[in-house]
Amino acid sequence: MKHRLNTLVVALVLMAGGVHAGSTIKAPMLDRTGAEQGSAKVNLAKGSVNVKATLAPLPATIDTDTEPFEATIYKAYLLSSTDEAVEIPLASVYPTSKSKATVKVALKGDLSLLGFDRVVIVAFSKDGLSSFDVLTGTLVVQ
Repeated sequence: MKHRLNTLVVALVLMAGGVHAGSTIKAPMLDRTGAEQGSAKVNLAKGSVNVKATLAPLPATIDTDTEPFEATIYKAYLLSSTDEAVEIPLASVYPTSKSKATVKVALKGDLSLLGFDRVVIVAFSKDGLSSFDVLTGTLVVQ
């Protein structure tokens, strides 16, 4: 019963103008200040994600507004902002010396009913215990 209700809610969101299952969505990848640092193209029905971003070469000191953060790896995720349990790790991200990074993933499955609405690049510390969201792209049909 709960599964049917969740499926109905997702279907209603999609029909109401949320993330459209069959189309490719282009989202700007924004840093913590709201500045665009790249873009993500996502097609949930096909399970494809393509991200192009500008990131500081590793290791990088990330300004978090509270304290400096030393990042040793970036990882990209597709996730739902309404359900923490719904996430797919896409890839580790390694920017070039010119600060360019690309992630291209073909998951080859229909992800449209799982509630994915964000692509995030997260910086992790050397020990992996600390992390900071560096770039976020919100998937919205325009």
